[in-house]
Amino acid sequence: MSLKKEPENRKLPPKHRGDEKRHEENERFEKLLDKLEDMTTKGRLKDIAFHFTDKREVIRSNLIAGIARGVGLTIGAGIFIALLVLILSQLVSLPLVGEWIADLLDVIDANR
Repeated sequence: MSLKKEPENRKLPPKHRGDEKRHEENERFEKLLDKLEDMTTKGRLKDIAFHFTDKREVIRSNLIAGIARGVGLTIGAGIFIALLVLILSQLVSLPLVGEWIADLLDVIDANR
């Protein structure tokens, strides 16, 4: 979002040497912002063009993403439950908690 020539001419001249350095830094920052804006705009336009041009590609990519999320969630939940059962089985030796966990494991074994 660099300034055009007309607003550039209306800017006040720097009063101190430090202001000149700050002015140069501001210009570099504005150029960087312009580059970032161009990159994000062009990337977003590619996404928009992709979604509006080929519906089969969109459906295919969303289907693959959904399957991947489902498989990942299932595997992650399985690992979490297995670790939880492993930790609970190690806690069986505790006096108060151990009895409750032993009863819980007996119920699980009975339902298998």
